[in-house]
Formats: sequence, C-alpha cells, structure tokens
Amino acid sequence: MIPLNEYLRKLIHLFNLTIPFGYMYIVPEKWMMVRILVGLSIVFLLVDIMRHRVPIVKNIFGTFFGSMLRGHEKDGKLTGATWVMFGSVLTIMLFSKPVAIIALIFMSIGDTAAGLVGQRFGKHKIWDKSWEGFFAGLAVCIIIALNFKMLPLHISMAGAITAMVIELLPIPLDDNFKIPLGAGAIMMMFMTPI
Repeated sequence: MIPLNEYLRKLIHLFNLTIPFGYMYIVPEKWMMVRILVGLSIVFLLVDIMRHRVPIVKNIFGTFFGSMLRGHEKDGKLTGATWVMFGSVLTIMLFSKPVAIIALIFMSIGDTAAGLVGQRFGKHKIWDKSWEGFFAGLAVCIIIALNFKMLPLHISMAGAITAMVIELLPIPLDDNFKIPLGAGAIMMMFMTPI
C-alpha cells in the first residue's frame, strides 16, 4: 500500500509538466525560458537552504511538505523540486527545443509511473529500484515517444529507453536532474549526422 503522502508527492511531480508545456506554448523563446527558470531555481534553492536554517521557514515548509520529504531531503540535502529546476535549466540550455521538451516530459511522467508502480508492485529488485517500476516507466515513455511528433520516432524512442535506464541505474544524482540530461544527451547524439 502506497501512503497518501507519496501520492501527493507524485502529484506535485506531475506539475513539473508546466515547464515543458510552458516552453512549448507560453514562453517559446529559449533564453527567455532559461531566464525565468534560473530565477525560479534561485528561489527554490533559497527556500531549500532556509528550511534548514530559519525556524519559521522550517515550520511552514514542514507543515505543508514535511510528510512528503524523503529521508535524505530531511537530512540537509536539496529537495527533488530544486533538482527539477536545475535539471530543467540545463536541459533547455543545452538541447534543441524538441529534445528538451520530450526529455522533461519523460522525467515528469515516466519517473512518476516508475515510482508508483515500483512501490506498489515492485517485487523484483535491482539496486534500490524494481523491474516492475522500470518497465512501467518505460511503457509510459514509449507511449509519449510514439505520440510526440516533433522528433523522428527512433530519436524519441532512444530518449525513452535512456530515460528509464538512467532512472534505474544507481548513479548518485537525483532522478529529476539525471533523467532529462541523460535522455536529452542521447537524443542529441542521434540527431547528429555521422
């Protein structure tokens, strides 16, 4: 049984979709989007620092988000939300617009599916994840790739597979950071003519 606070965390994780969809429809200019996200990243980082050092911020943050935090987030490390911002800034800066958008969608939806299915049905562990979660996230990312027409299918499929392989591997970086950057890098590599 997955606790309610985990569903709330994943619901907030799905709000990350405002970044790729905002880039697609609201702020289509790359460097304007980067400036907005850098500003938001600074705000998220400051809140993350203050929630450990300023008692009133700690109390307010704890009231609203405390039950959703992972152990390492409580122990002084950055929250997943701050890593989303950092990963989004770099993904949009480094990659073409279609690649950045789909990589960020993989991170938002694929990682959410992998986490929920892995926690609920994961019986076959690999490192600290499960095969059930991996295949659920992969299926969701493949569905996204099949419906995302801004890139050739083989490129989005390479990104989908990479996103979930990176989510599975025990790389000591937050998934919200490593998934879009890894998937984006592979898709850009496939776009480069040999």
